[in-house]
Amino acid sequence: MAPDGTPRTDTSGPPAWLDARHRRLLGWTALGVAAIGLLAGLTVAAFALGARLLAAGFALATVTATPLLGVGPVLDWWRHRRPHRRRHRVRPDSFPPR
Repeated sequence: MAPDGTPRTDTSGPPAWLDARHRRLLGWTALGVAAIGLLAGLTVAAFALGARLLAAGFALATVTATPLLGVGPVLDWWRHRRPHRRRHRVRPDSFPPR
């Protein structure tokens, strides 16, 4: 029973650390960091070699790849925006008595 008097059934526990959800989040973050780091490194290397137009292209690609860092948290929020419990208008028959 919730503090507001709403009957709830809660059959799930908190997610374990490094379960599939957290590995997915860490994987997207690692992909974003790797892509941005690689593109930033290529930007610096091209600029050091004097290829200013190529360096500008890599810099633009670096800025364009920056939203990859937000994909993991956004997907995690989207999939788990509701709690893992269900609200009911009435008590189900399997709910323990008061």
